[in-house]
Amino acid sequence: MGEVVFLAIVLIVLIAVRVPMAYALGISGALYLIVTPYSIHPPALLDQMVRGIHSYSFLAVPFFILAGRLFNASGITNRIFDFAMSLVGHIKGGMGHVNIVASVIFSGMSGAAVADTAGLGLIEIQAMKRDGYKASFAACITAASATIGPIIPPSVTLIIYGVLAGASIGRLFIAGIVPGLLLALALMVTVYIMALRNPASMPTRRRATPAVMLKSFKGALLPLFAPVIILGGILFGITTPTEAGVVAVIYAVLLGLVYREFKLEGLGDVFIKTVTQVGAVMLILAGARVFSYVMTIERVPALMTEAVLGFTESPIVLLLILNVLLLILGMFMNSSTILVLTVPILVPLLQDFGIDLVHFGQVITLNVMIGMLTPPLGVTLYIASGIAEVPFQQTLRDIIPFYIPLVVVLLLITLIPDIVLWLPNLMMG
Repeated sequence: MGEVVFLAIVLIVLIAVRVPMAYALGISGALYLIVTPYSIHPPALLDQMVRGIHSYSFLAVPFFILAGRLFNASGITNRIFDFAMSLVGHIKGGMGHVNIVASVIFSGMSGAAVADTAGLGLIEIQAMKRDGYKASFAACITAASATIGPIIPPSVTLIIYGVLAGASIGRLFIAGIVPGLLLALALMVTVYIMALRNPASMPTRRRATPAVMLKSFKGALLPLFAPVIILGGILFGITTPTEAGVVAVIYAVLLGLVYREFKLEGLGDVFIKTVTQVGAVMLILAGARVFSYVMTIERVPALMTEAVLGFTESPIVLLLILNVLLLILGMFMNSSTILVLTVPILVPLLQDFGIDLVHFGQVITLNVMIGMLTPPLGVTLYIASGIAEVPFQQTLRDIIPFYIPLVVVLLLITLIPDIVLWLPNLMMG
């Protein structure tokens, strides 16, 4: 066990001196393997790193990341926003509801909270500021609604989790639909209550006429088909999740050509950012493979199971403990890092407690999404505050009310697994 403590200390020191997480994981794991009796040769270390990313399912990650960026560049974000405006812009809370509904629609295309915040969020925040909404509130609702992106399929986070846990990615995708819609409903209720308490700060628009609704629907019709094509292909066995990612990219390109929004200089930026993001994710996964290999050698999962069983035999208590742990980790680490550090260790423990891995996939995903919204890391909140051109500190007060619906939904899906499992069991057996 002393070796594990040594490994943890090395990892903490590397993180403290700001070594990138991918390198910190790989270096600490490699150092452990070199200086302990388990010493192995460098080629074997490289073999472990390659194993960390050697999965057919991981091919879906670059495709869905690219698809999300192409959808942003293909001119569909304005159409989605206008359609959401015609549906809910007249409800108390106005643009707050529009923001949430647009995020629900866009989540069926992008699969990433960052893509939602940076792409759709730019339009949402500018429109809310024009309508008289406080800039910090616009940033907060944009960041909060972006958490829906990786819950409702497709989802890059769920793909990574599915490969690490050995869970069905198709079931994970379908399992995210109900929690994602529940999360949207909870956020809309929160916005409605805030509008009742302070209506002057949250103006509404006139109810859209049938003609306006029809026009906005026609404008958004082709983008609305994207989630249907992606999920329908997986559900009916026409495509694997990886192939669905390819289909999403092709469909995004076709939309760009139809709407004539693609610009050559813009496409270059799309590909560069996609490669950069994919490279960062894959480096983390490769480094984490070495780290998890060390954990396996030291029997950490087995030791953890024994320790937890000595404390409790209740799956609910275990899940509540893990929620607290994951929420804390989310404040300091990005979602990919948390997954690769925790999932390989937790899977044996979850199986011993009889916890469904698809159920836990949604629990851990919502946890890490809340983490992306929480300082000091707070990636999506930082992005949204930058778009809104307000100091990050100014958003900290306005974001507090939005933690309530997020945590309530987290507790609901933790305590009532059927919320997550009902739809995949119904549709996939």
